[in-house]
Amino acid sequence: MNDNFAPLQLRQLVNMIFSDQKGQSILGIQQELFFSPKSYKHLKTEMFGQHLATPFGVAAGPHSQLAQNIIAAWLCGARYIELKTVQTLDELTISKPCIDMQDEGYNCEWSQELKIEASFNEYLKAWILIHLLSHKFGYGSNPETIFNMSVGYNYEGICKDNVQWFLNKMNDCSAEKEAMVAELAAWYPEIKDIEIPSKISDSITLSTMHGCPPEEIEKIGLYLIEEKKLHTFVKLNPTLLGPQELRRILNEVHHHHTQVPDLAFEHDLKYDNALSIIKALTQAAQNNKVFFGIKLTNTLESLNNRNIFNPEEKMMYMSGKALHPVSINIARKLQQDFGGQLKISFSGGADCFNVSDIISCGIYPVTVSSDLLKPGGYGRLGQYVQNISGFLNTKDNGSLSDYFKKSTTSDHLARLNEYADDVLKNKRYSKDIFDEPSIKTGRKLSFFDCIQAPCVNTCPTNQDIPDYLFYTANRRYDEALTVILKTNPLPAVCGMVCDHQCQSKCTRINYDDPLMIREVKRFITEQKLQARLTPSGDSKHKAAIIGAGPSGLSCAFYLALGGFKVTIYETKSFAGGMISDAIPQYRLSGQAIEQDIERIKSVGVEIIYGTKIDKSTFKDLQKAHDVIFIAVGAQKAKAFNIAGTAPKSLVDPLAFLSEIRKGNSLLTGQKIAVVGGGNTAIDVARTAKRIVGSKGKVSILYRRTLRDMPADAEEIIAAMNEDIEIIEHILPEKIISENNMMTGLVCSKMRPGASDASGRAAPVKIEGSEHTLDFDTLIPALGQEIVMDFLVEAPKRPEANSFKTQINGVYIGGDALRGPATVIQAIADGRKAAAEILNTVTDLPVKLKNNRQHTYNDLMTRKSIRQYRQTALANTEPKTLSLTEPDSIGLSEEDATTEAARCLHCDELCNICVTVCPNRANFAYELQPQRILLQKAVLKDDKEIVFEDDSEWSIHQQHQVLNIADMCNECGNCTTFCPTAGRPFADKPRLFIDLIKFKDADNGFFMNTINDRTILIKKTDGIIKTLTLADDRFVYEDEQVKAYFLPGDFEMIHVRFIDHQLKEYGFAEAAEMFVLFNIFKNFPFWA
Repeated sequence: MNDNFAPLQLRQLVNMIFSDQKGQSILGIQQELFFSPKSYKHLKTEMFGQHLATPFGVAAGPHSQLAQNIIAAWLCGARYIELKTVQTLDELTISKPCIDMQDEGYNCEWSQELKIEASFNEYLKAWILIHLLSHKFGYGSNPETIFNMSVGYNYEGICKDNVQWFLNKMNDCSAEKEAMVAELAAWYPEIKDIEIPSKISDSITLSTMHGCPPEEIEKIGLYLIEEKKLHTFVKLNPTLLGPQELRRILNEVHHHHTQVPDLAFEHDLKYDNALSIIKALTQAAQNNKVFFGIKLTNTLESLNNRNIFNPEEKMMYMSGKALHPVSINIARKLQQDFGGQLKISFSGGADCFNVSDIISCGIYPVTVSSDLLKPGGYGRLGQYVQNISGFLNTKDNGSLSDYFKKSTTSDHLARLNEYADDVLKNKRYSKDIFDEPSIKTGRKLSFFDCIQAPCVNTCPTNQDIPDYLFYTANRRYDEALTVILKTNPLPAVCGMVCDHQCQSKCTRINYDDPLMIREVKRFITEQKLQARLTPSGDSKHKAAIIGAGPSGLSCAFYLALGGFKVTIYETKSFAGGMISDAIPQYRLSGQAIEQDIERIKSVGVEIIYGTKIDKSTFKDLQKAHDVIFIAVGAQKAKAFNIAGTAPKSLVDPLAFLSEIRKGNSLLTGQKIAVVGGGNTAIDVARTAKRIVGSKGKVSILYRRTLRDMPADAEEIIAAMNEDIEIIEHILPEKIISENNMMTGLVCSKMRPGASDASGRAAPVKIEGSEHTLDFDTLIPALGQEIVMDFLVEAPKRPEANSFKTQINGVYIGGDALRGPATVIQAIADGRKAAAEILNTVTDLPVKLKNNRQHTYNDLMTRKSIRQYRQTALANTEPKTLSLTEPDSIGLSEEDATTEAARCLHCDELCNICVTVCPNRANFAYELQPQRILLQKAVLKDDKEIVFEDDSEWSIHQQHQVLNIADMCNECGNCTTFCPTAGRPFADKPRLFIDLIKFKDADNGFFMNTINDRTILIKKTDGIIKTLTLADDRFVYEDEQVKAYFLPGDFEMIHVRFIDHQLKEYGFAEAAEMFVLFNIFKNFPFWA
């Protein structure tokens, strides 16, 4: 890889900006996301005696390093540009990846990745082009934008010639400006009439090294104020809060796992020293008639424990939401000591939802970085504008300037005190104790056609979730149910108890809240709808299903739709398996179960109850049916090996749950210990709690930690909310009993050991930690086992991805195949087994097509807006705990439609990697879906090369992405957020603009035109392949072949084998290059 920038030349950047002839986007940002200062004049304020159109912008970092980054931020409303920090050491090797913004943010330490002269050129290009665009858009010649320099990291370095040159040029760039203006006149002649100041910046933010002595910081500050006469901010570190208070807020209040070492507090500036420096620099600024303030805050130095960065990087630097409460509380502490008189520039975890809170405290400008590195990118700035405007309207404040004029220092300080308390309570800044938000899946990332909704991929039965959410949002509920039934015949059941793996991969996780997909499904099933799927016709084929659980019911439903005559044989007197026999009624109502079963029966499925299958009846079924699907559930609880006995106090968990559904209880005690960490253990504990009530106690004993429990997070939370104790790191070893009744439970403490096959820390017993707990009942819920005694031999699958067993005509799925699993996994197995059977003997039912009509701009705008749920989760705590009444309420129609409308429709457009790239290196383009019928060249015995049909090479999706390698520094941010297992910057086509950079790379593409020949060069691990257009034909060549194609349909007309050992050659790679050739040739970089 080649992770160094090669900044675009001015002509290339201008071509890129003006290449969209329709004027609908610039740098991949839609016009709908552009900020219009004329529409938001009330946001205007002043800074350093200059007009500032908005009080926010981008922080020194990834968004202010290259000209296109600065322009992109400006287009979306950033008007205070804190330029990337420069320092005298400008040839650094930067560890990659260097950014991890999955939740709270982290980065490796790095400064500018360009030499100082190149940094200046980027800032100058941005400065001039912003003035040009302001004029072009009719905003006026003055863009009301401030460029704020940032320098580091010590006094000696700042005094070096290259930094001094930079400071001088930023003060007066006359010669360089005039040269660029002259060049730009070819594109925009009016630029000569625009008054562009030769002083790019007269303000600066000082960023010093960790460990920089206080006297050094003061010395630099005095130099910038007294000698350079610059308006000056000094950036301070979050460690000013002190180790006790910082760790309390970070680790105890908001549960972040960030480890801040003592060293960070030891070598950073101390609070008393900071007060002294601030006082000295404030006085110096007054004496020199310049501005002085502080910048809060720098990133927080912490131990590298994320397994993202190079392990040689011992430290990483935290930012984002976790930093916000810390930074705000530092602001409060400092303002209290200075009577609210300090001028503060703020950057710690600012986002669109807190920017107006920050400004209401009299703190501005507000600069952001971490927030814009998340999906939506620069487009997120639009909500900053809207929310500040909303704040001004709500408070009847008129303009922002009016607000500052009428608000006193005391008002701001009072508001800051109030807000500093609020951020300590706001869960938005807390770490989820169960889940690390991530939508990454195991799906491979390819050159083309990468758009798939991760929720659909993650759902075991691959429900078309965006489609039924679309219909729900538009109140077309029958169509929504029809879509659901295509892949799930038990929607009422799943609407209440599905473990909704889909929600864990909802793209909105990286914006706000994941969609309440399960709750929307429940809403749909609770409507009185007529939607039905109709069997495709009668068939002569017959199927026997063994077991009427979710998997058997699912397989039966889809086989019946395919025309099979289906009979289910069930041992019990009712259908549903574990969902009817074990899941408590307060979680799953009998009405929901019955609704789904009746629908399945309505398509012709027959269920015969009270039928136990043995070896003899199994043979009979084989003779009478074309296929058999084995769907027996895991209905036997695993044995618990423990010393001691207490038969009356040891309760089988499945028998306990089954009897409860029948109205009976097996409990005799009041002090219940439940062993296990899965959903069954939680069901048992919550049910037992409803029986013993407030007078008894229920505890869950688990060998690992709360975070390691395999149960659904919401079920664990529900248990804790119901006052069920969860004891971690504990192992029951012996029952103490008297008269066959349990009187105590001997347990040992456990500690986490090395990771096991599950990826969790294996529990290790702590010797000598034995202790006795007071319990009178023990319910071990350690999993279930499957019994299939009707088979002579255990079923095996010859093919891993098939449900077919080694027994002719016999298929298997659900718990019988994979052991105890979830309801939706069982349903998925049943559906997919039916699809496999139908593909063998008949046709699948016809699939429906959606009629969504979203435009590209609609979808991209939608992907820039954060929108939290308007309603709480459906698991609303009831006033009393009931065994039969549902513990949750469904969504109202308004809530359901509003929630469904939050869907981002990731199955139509992804572009996450495009929005999260600060450099605009991941480039979205359109491509007409196409297919090429490939031929292969085959060498016959007579040495003649003939063409034979090979395969079809096709592209199905209109929207595609490539990587412009020159603009990419391989920071890794797109990898973090890509919903595949891939790395977009590496796995997508990498186009190089600079030949030298291409020569240094191992992989990528380069296009060049020499005379009448246009050549596309592809390099893969250093191996070269070319596709050349000359004399109205394409020539493809590598080390093995040279082949000729017609330019229209890429028909092969001649092949020559260069490698004389070659017998056959396929041309899929040539077709790929042909498509990319036609894309690359129209790019703006070659003009």
